[in-house]
This record gives sequence, C-alpha cells and structure tokens, in this order.
Amino acid sequence: MMPNVVRGDRMAGLMTYLVGPGRSNEHTEPHLVAGDAALMAWHNDDELGRDAALRIAHHLDQPRTAYDVQVPGGHVWHCSLSLRADEGALTDEQWNAIANDFVRAMGFDDNEGTKAPCRWVAVRHGVSTNGNDHIHLAVNLVREDGTKASVHNDFRRAQTAVRALEVKHGLEELESVRTERSTRGYDPAEREAQARARAQAKYERASRL
Repeated sequence: MMPNVVRGDRMAGLMTYLVGPGRSNEHTEPHLVAGDAALMAWHNDDELGRDAALRIAHHLDQPRTAYDVQVPGGHVWHCSLSLRADEGALTDEQWNAIANDFVRAMGFDDNEGTKAPCRWVAVRHGVSTNGNDHIHLAVNLVREDGTKASVHNDFRRAQTAVRALEVKHGLEELESVRTERSTRGYDPAEREAQARARAQAKYERASRL
C-alpha cells in the first residue's frame, strides 16, 4: 500500500474533485467509506454528487472557520492510500478499518481523549487509470478546539503507518517485496521505527484472536 500526501487550503475544491469525473473520467460511484463520528452520523454510503461534496466540505471546514485559524502550507491534508493493480480490490468495510487505523496512527484522532480530534473523511471512487484500488482521505488540520494537528515528517510517518497497517490487515505478504524496496535508503532510525510499528501491529492482531 502506498501513501501519497498533498497539502492545500481548498476543502471544497478537493471534495468536488473527488466526486467529479476525474481527469480521465476514471471516477465512478464516489462514496464515503469512513469519516469522523459526527459526519458518519448524518451521512451514509450513497453515491456522492457536487451538492453532497460541498456539504461535507462545509462540515470539515467548520473548526477552521469558527476559530479563524491559519495553517502555514494549508489546513487541508490530503492523502491517497493505493494498492497495486495486481492486488485486486478491498471491500468498503476493509477500507473503513484501514482509514480509521491510519487516522489514529497519524495522530489526527482524539489520542484516547487527550486531544480534540480533527474532522476527516475517506472517499472511494473506483480504481485509478492504472487499475489501482485506492481511497482518498481529507483531513482538516485544525482540531475541534482550534489547535493545530502536527504534520512534522508527515510523509515518513505515513509510510511507517501503512507498513504497520499492511501487517495488521493481512497485506504484508502481498507487500513484502515492495516494503523491502521502499525502505532502502532510509536511515537506521527510520528502519527501526518501521520494525517497531510492524511488531506492535502483529502483537495487537494476535491479541484479538
């Protein structure tokens, strides 16, 4: 699984793009697979259109607008999580679990009640032009109380998080070659962090059996 992280400041623009036709008409049946608790309480998995996308964007943006917080680099954190084309497709339920675990791993949740959470959503809209099953996550970096979520080393943190999630969700066998290739060139501390994350995920997975 490969993460791709982008920052911006237009939540409405991102959401309308995600539910639109795509650059090559590759977007089909866009729908939510996960999101913050408040969003999921009033939205289902129906196919999304422009009006729904704008309502979701308004919901996601509320903490930033309410507190008038400016975030250098943009308050919209956008990350796609993509499988290789030869891995096939996951179910919406599997993507839901992966999205929630990924948001926790990135520290965008409430950190077991010690922080105000970020508002976020995960959208699925069919495979890419190359045949990759994937989801898009949009996160408002301004938390519910107006504080800012940390994005320090966010790309490396995202890579570490997906390596652990591959183990937890049974994707590590499919990703073993890619994992080895992607960790070449990392410094020893980064490789050690990934090893600890994978070991922790294995322990959590085994403890639930």
